[in-house]
Amino acid sequence: MELNEFDKDMTAATFAQAGAHEDARSMMADSGTKQPVRPLAQKKKPVLGMVVFGALSLSLYVGLMVNQGWIMDVFTKGGPYTFWPLGTAMVFSFIHGAFASNILSVMGIEARKH
Repeated sequence: MELNEFDKDMTAATFAQAGAHEDARSMMADSGTKQPVRPLAQKKKPVLGMVVFGALSLSLYVGLMVNQGWIMDVFTKGGPYTFWPLGTAMVFSFIHGAFASNILSVMGIEARKH
């Protein structure tokens, strides 16, 4: 297991509080050496995915607005048509979510890794 600088400093402080001053000094002396830092690999930005899912999302919303009369008639029939709004919501959610994820990645906004 490799310790980072903070862990080394805290371990040295614990040893010093326990009375092992020489061990603490040697740990602090070792912590001064810097390890070479590797540059982070550049990720390829998902521009194509952003454009594709953006176009799909836009076309879904345009289709919804243009055909809203027909959609209201079909979605309010009841019976087996009850599940059409659920399926439509799932499709909209997936397409719009994929577009949002891709556009945030292209802009460089990523979730923090734990």
